[in-house]
Amino acid sequence: MSMKIVLARVDKRLLHATVTLNCDPFLNADYVAVVGSEYDNDPFIVSVMQLCLPKTMKVKILTEEGLLDFLNQNDSPRTTTVLVIFKDLASVRESVKRGFHVDEIQMPYPTLSVASKNLADYFSEEELADIEYIQKQNIRFYFQTTPFQAKDYGSFCK
Repeated sequence: MSMKIVLARVDKRLLHATVTLNCDPFLNADYVAVVGSEYDNDPFIVSVMQLCLPKTMKVKILTEEGLLDFLNQNDSPRTTTVLVIFKDLASVRESVKRGFHVDEIQMPYPTLSVASKNLADYFSEEELADIEYIQKQNIRFYFQTTPFQAKDYGSFCK
């Protein structure tokens, strides 16, 4: 039928306890798509990541191009839900250039509490350029580490 992205997230830690324990009950995703990892098609890493997930979820480690191919698969008779985790902003930017689109992307808070609302305190110039490019494609960013926290869009507003 179709693929539905239930969450897009940028997290250099990729798949870890915060994502698997806190997000799974809220998202109920069929797949976790890890994008931009150097482990693309590494069966050992796929197996290790799969151990972190409930048996109902499957993991795919994809390139930016592979993400679009995966999302365009329509071989299921029902809607398939996908959590997309990008390793970094450059992977998001490349995916967006290739045609990936969502309304918003989650970023974990860079520290336990965000004291500064200045993005330059947390991101490099290259990352800021990636954020600006992605925002120009009508994709919003927000800070949120777990689903229990409110979404913080304010830091990404100009």
